[in-house]
Amino acid sequence: MARLSRSTMRALGPVVIPLMTKVAIPIALNSLRKRKLAVDDYADEEKEVFQKNLKRTRSDIDDVKQEAISRGTRLYAEARKEGTELLDLLARRGLEIANEWAGSLGEPRVPRRRFRWGHAIGLVALVAAGLAIVSRK
Repeated sequence: MARLSRSTMRALGPVVIPLMTKVAIPIALNSLRKRKLAVDDYADEEKEVFQKNLKRTRSDIDDVKQEAISRGTRLYAEARKEGTELLDLLARRGLEIANEWAGSLGEPRVPRRRFRWGHAIGLVALVAAGLAIVSRK
């Protein structure tokens, strides 16, 4: 018997386990009960069940189709309503943020008119220098 690696067993696990539990074990149990290999009988029984379910499914398709259409239209209407509410909310919130931002900007700062001390001191120094020169003569 060949050894399987751990990764191979992990990859095959999801396939082999359902196959064993849903197919192989029921066949083995039927075989033990009837004391013969009942693979063909089991396959025929499952084929009949499948055909019966298929016929029932075909008849239910029209009912399911109408139900799916009504659910789809209802979901579409709800999505449109939620979408418009979301857009309104985003528009209101955006307007609030824009107003807050515009309010924080305020009016531009106007510089105050001040007395120009530098000019006054320069003028006084010029007059004093002129008086000093004139008073020397």
